[in-house]
Amino acid sequence: MLVIAENINVMTTRIGNAMKERDKAPIQDLAKKLVAAGADVIDINLGPARKGGDEMMEFVVETVAEITRLPFCLDTTNHIAMEAGLIKCAELGLPKPIVNSFSAQPDKMEHILPLAAKYDTEIIGLTMGQAIPIDANERLALAYELVCAANELGIPNERIYIDPIILPVGVDVGQAHAVAVQDVLKMLPEMFDPMVKTTCGLSNISNGAPDELRGPINNVFVAILAAVGMTSAIVDVLDAEMMRTVRLIKALSNQSLYSVSDAELK
Repeated sequence: MLVIAENINVMTTRIGNAMKERDKAPIQDLAKKLVAAGADVIDINLGPARKGGDEMMEFVVETVAEITRLPFCLDTTNHIAMEAGLIKCAELGLPKPIVNSFSAQPDKMEHILPLAAKYDTEIIGLTMGQAIPIDANERLALAYELVCAANELGIPNERIYIDPIILPVGVDVGQAHAVAVQDVLKMLPEMFDPMVKTTCGLSNISNGAPDELRGPINNVFVAILAAVGMTSAIVDVLDAEMMRTVRLIKALSNQSLYSVSDAELK
């Protein structure tokens, strides 16, 4: 399971302020911790980034690149900022990033998806249109639409991640969504050859839960999703329990060589 660190996020007060004030120190301190914790990919989440998003993206990419050469997952709804990040990664000689993300919404199809084709990157497709469907079949229909749209632009299945979208388990339809996500993961291999990759914003499952319960909920759900075929997840890599779970998932599914340290908290 590929581990994408969710932690560099504009919505986090300290990191959001650092981005806006162009203060490298807090961002780089966090990046060092993410690398040490075992992240495979670093998500850089700027959110909408409506004002000066391109300059902010360039700043954050350069800032994190001074700490690590791990691949980035560029996460913004601002296509201008997204392209600025893609260009900056190329200028710095970084690994090609993942574009996070597009959906069946017309503006995402028009502005975000073509960037992955233009810059030859991987891309995450969210199974949603104007709303998030509860039913697994609706999600699968959207996944088919997303993959076809990407294929038409020359993006092969191997460069596409499908995100079936997780909602908090505590909302009215949360449990139904959690089951639908599992069903989608089970059925995707029957739809695509070669198979697409899969991912999710794992921490969404525990949004709204008491802080002391969020970790246990996340840990159980990531294990369930791995068992039904999830190939990557966007997670809090500073959660030691989560990273232990991921290490054991990798070892027990023969993705890595088992070590006793895999079962230890670090």
